[in-house]
Amino acid sequence: MKNNKLSFILYLIAVLLISIPISIALVTDNTFNSFYSEIFVNTAIIFVIVGSILTVVKKTIADRKVQWDGIGSITGLLILLIWEVMR
Repeated sequence: MKNNKLSFILYLIAVLLISIPISIALVTDNTFNSFYSEIFVNTAIIFVIVGSILTVVKKTIADRKVQWDGIGSITGLLILLIWEVMR
C-alpha cells in the first residue's frame, strides 16, 4: 500500500510541475525562459518514470510475471527524456 501512495505522490508532483507554471503564465501574462520550461518538463517526466517503475515493480512482485506494457511505457518515456536532453 505504501508503494501506491508513493507512486500517486510522484504523479501528483509531476502534474503540479506542469500546471503551476502554466497557470502562472496565463494569469500574469509573463512567460518563463525556455531553459526553465525544459527543466520543469524534464523533471515532471522523471517523476512519471520513477512512479511507473515503482508500479511495474509492485505488479511484477504481486503477479510473479513481468509487466511488459509498463516496461514499454517506461522505455518510451526514457527515449523522450533523452531526446529532450540531447536537443
